[in-house]
Amino acid sequence: MLKTGVKFVSENLYLFMGIVIGLYISTFVSTSLDISCEISKSQYLVNNKMAQEIINNSVNNLAPKILPEKPKGEKKSKFTRPRYYSTELGIREKLFVGIFTSEEHVNTQALHINKTIGHLVNKIKFFITAQYKLKTKFNLTGLVGFTDSRSKYRPFQVIKYVGDTFPQDYDYYFFSTDYTFINIHRLKDLVNKISVSMDVYMGTPVPDSSYCNIDAGIVISNSVLQAMRSNLEWCIMNAVTDDYSENLGRCVFHSIGLSCQESIQDQSVTSYKLKHFELDKTLHTLIKSENFQNTVTVRPVLKDKDFYILNAYFLKQRLEIHNEDIAKLSASLEDSWPPGQRNGAKPATRFDMPRQLYFNMSHLFFPDDFTVIREHTEPELLDINNILEDIKANVAQHYPKQYEYRRLVNGYKTFDLSRGMDYIFDLGFRDLHTGKEVVKRYEVCKPLGNIEFIPAPYVTENTRVTIILPIEEDKVHIGMHFLESYGAAIMDKKEKTFLMLVFLYQYNSSSKGSTDKFQLVKDFVNKATTKYKNDDAKAGWVSIRLPESQTPLTFENTKALRYAVVDLALKKIGLNSLNLILDVYSNITIDFLNRIRMNTIENYQIFSPIPFRQYDPLISLYPRLDVNKMSGHFDREEYKYISFYGRDYVAARKKYQPFVPLIRIDNDIVKLLNDISRNKGNLFEMFVQYGNGLHCMRATEMNLKIIYHQTNEHGKNKFYGNNAQLAKLLLTKQDSIPELL
Repeated sequence: MLKTGVKFVSENLYLFMGIVIGLYISTFVSTSLDISCEISKSQYLVNNKMAQEIINNSVNNLAPKILPEKPKGEKKSKFTRPRYYSTELGIREKLFVGIFTSEEHVNTQALHINKTIGHLVNKIKFFITAQYKLKTKFNLTGLVGFTDSRSKYRPFQVIKYVGDTFPQDYDYYFFSTDYTFINIHRLKDLVNKISVSMDVYMGTPVPDSSYCNIDAGIVISNSVLQAMRSNLEWCIMNAVTDDYSENLGRCVFHSIGLSCQESIQDQSVTSYKLKHFELDKTLHTLIKSENFQNTVTVRPVLKDKDFYILNAYFLKQRLEIHNEDIAKLSASLEDSWPPGQRNGAKPATRFDMPRQLYFNMSHLFFPDDFTVIREHTEPELLDINNILEDIKANVAQHYPKQYEYRRLVNGYKTFDLSRGMDYIFDLGFRDLHTGKEVVKRYEVCKPLGNIEFIPAPYVTENTRVTIILPIEEDKVHIGMHFLESYGAAIMDKKEKTFLMLVFLYQYNSSSKGSTDKFQLVKDFVNKATTKYKNDDAKAGWVSIRLPESQTPLTFENTKALRYAVVDLALKKIGLNSLNLILDVYSNITIDFLNRIRMNTIENYQIFSPIPFRQYDPLISLYPRLDVNKMSGHFDREEYKYISFYGRDYVAARKKYQPFVPLIRIDNDIVKLLNDISRNKGNLFEMFVQYGNGLHCMRATEMNLKIIYHQTNEHGKNKFYGNNAQLAKLLLTKQDSIPELL
């Protein structure tokens, strides 16, 4: 076999040598071609590495340092609400202005542009080439220096700087050169009328081209800027000219497919090109041109004083427009009463009619759905007396020595949120000539005063809510029902909460082993702790041993126990927590907890929600716990549900100590059994009296529902049913009710 192989090779030796030589020559030729192509290509294009160097290393130290973007991971974090509404809603400032200038023009052209428009725009920046620290030579603020002096890359350096520094701060970006005067009021009116949802690349086209002329000014939208920022490498590699307009135009077209737009939504960036540069001599001729009157930019402006001449003219033009508007508004004031005051809001339906309240000199009738009559408050009475004095002065002026005021016959007032308070007074006057009483009607309007911005403390929906839930021995089964619904509605959704259960043991009850009445609840807490140990939902408990008493101590016969529960629970929770007091009959949702977070503000406000209490299902015949007039009613008499911060509670509690002693250990609870302290259990009342300026807020809360249960507390509305349901019960069961026979 070896002989056969040798023979085969010897017979085909020349074939193998030809293959080897051919492979060698082909390798040499391909390498030479690659080198020649690379040299030829480098004369016109920039490779990716060089493009990155241009856009990353060209900004001077004075400009903010731009860090490379970090790769985004796949892990999703919980949504954190921003500090400002505008951030979450995507509300941005309207206009950014960028001026391409040079070192030679910083103290001349750039300075004059800054003086004429700098105070009228949201942000203005001047872009120059600088090889040293700018602060040592120039006093103009807003300078951004680039160390790369190659002019064809300047537009892309600017786009990178603006895109990285102000990516979501502005709706529109306007770029021009330092030889361009900008009619800034006209420009702002223009961008205010364009929808922010549109892709905008608008200006004056370069002749015989599809690019916008940067000398005339270019407006681009935020979406276009972001698209250009994402395609900067391509734009740099394909920059073949020093013309800023063409380089920007090519980049925009590649990034988003737009050519220069002359008009969008009937708005256009018009530019007037000067032919004569002695504006102090030719301005009177220019103002006759309609194009000049409506222009956004004027170019080229070569003399320093011409910037101020143009600025003065366009300001005068705008002043005349404002004066015309004022004249029109003044003429329309005759159609309203009082002059200049807007008419009241027109109600959409009859149910939206503003309530008209009847009053006399001492009382107000039917001020709300629950009150028939009440006395005037001190401010209301002062308001009425002041108006009466003004009316009497008006009558004395118009009817001198003819009428004498006697009495208020009728009074009506209506409050309109868009207008103010409107009064109608029917006043009785004695006619000094005849002695008879004359009734005159006067309408009085008290418009809303100056609108004030009230600073509100910063609150967020990310705060942990600590729920303090006291459970008595006979309420364990109901407590388990609460825990089951709480686990499904709150803990399963990993809401940021801490459930602190407070077990109230009677003095002779066992707290260990199988005889522990709270063992079921403790087992639930242990399982929940294991199940949610890595989540934000936490749970725990604290036990309180009640003192010996002739009758078992409960919240109904000893209201002060509510103070004891909070005093002892806060020792385990801490003072920095946001605390919410509930009971076992509560039914809550995540929306309710979010309102607790937003309405409870440390050192500023506490919150007591008005719950929706269920009617007796046997009477209402409505078993579902829905917010419905047939199923229940908002209980305005209930104050036990309250939220507060620990430090605010401690500050008020120390001042309230003379009435209800502080409870530091279980044995101190016996101090609450005296006649003075025993029936004081309203935490809301304590905050009102001793809250040291805390705002005590009350509001109906549809997501805090209370399951129907019987209570023996004195003065409580039993909430059996509404009037119609109770009337129906009386009519159907009157034979079995002795009092009706």
